[in-house]
Amino acid sequence: MKRILIICFLLCSVFLFCQSNTALNFDTNIPDAENNWVILPKSENDSTYNVGFIYFDEYSGYTYRFMGELTNENGQLSYVENKDVKSGAIITRIGNLEYKVCKVSPDLMKRFNLPSQPVWLKSYLSLEPENDKLLNRASKINGMNSPQLALPILEKLYHNNFKTNSLYFEMAFSYNALKDYANAEKVCKEALDNKKSNDSTNKEYVYALLQQKKTNDADLFLTENLKSFKDKGSKAESMINMVAFNAHYKNLDLAEKWLNLLKKDNDEKYKGNIKQLEDIINKNRD
Repeated sequence: MKRILIICFLLCSVFLFCQSNTALNFDTNIPDAENNWVILPKSENDSTYNVGFIYFDEYSGYTYRFMGELTNENGQLSYVENKDVKSGAIITRIGNLEYKVCKVSPDLMKRFNLPSQPVWLKSYLSLEPENDKLLNRASKINGMNSPQLALPILEKLYHNNFKTNSLYFEMAFSYNALKDYANAEKVCKEALDNKKSNDSTNKEYVYALLQQKKTNDADLFLTENLKSFKDKGSKAESMINMVAFNAHYKNLDLAEKWLNLLKKDNDEKYKGNIKQLEDIINKNRD
């Protein structure tokens, strides 16, 4: 039975290859390194670089699989394959997508006798259409708090006319996270016009309007669409944002309106939020 170990390093190894020293440029972020052999940076105290392969797991996201080690001795780069790669897998789920790695060059791959794609990669290659694969990756990237990496993928899909409900939401989320509220508003409006908006997109729309101090527009939109929300979380978050924003800017009538509507839902989950919002209103009333 094959074994899977989720650890970062293993020292035992076989197969040795050498070549003249080549500059290693650690300038590629994780999404751009997908389906590539990579070299990881080493600390000053380490004598070897870890070599592996980065791929995308549809369920777990970007993943690094350790394959061997690279040493630099007397101007020579030497690759040593890990002895357990044939019988097991040493994998790490990648949390920092902006972590910079060095892609193994075609010349190094040839000299080290590395295949363009390991045999095991076939198990992880998605059969979905390319646009769906890209959208899934962008969604995972947004979820890992890297909207600056997700947005170029989303904008490419948008310009290729792949305008789905999920695409509109992910774009609005990215723009809001990057504080580009005008474009977030624009995307949400287009989704509404094209009848491709959902509760998540509507929540982002309210947030974008509030951040631009378009309080009346946000109030009108949420009033007209409150009953259409099916997702309780998106509905509550929109109302909480309405209360917090208006209380902060001392629009207390609007703040109290949305606080009362939030209370009316009587959801235990948001009792703590309600208490905090009441305190903000009372503080700004003085």
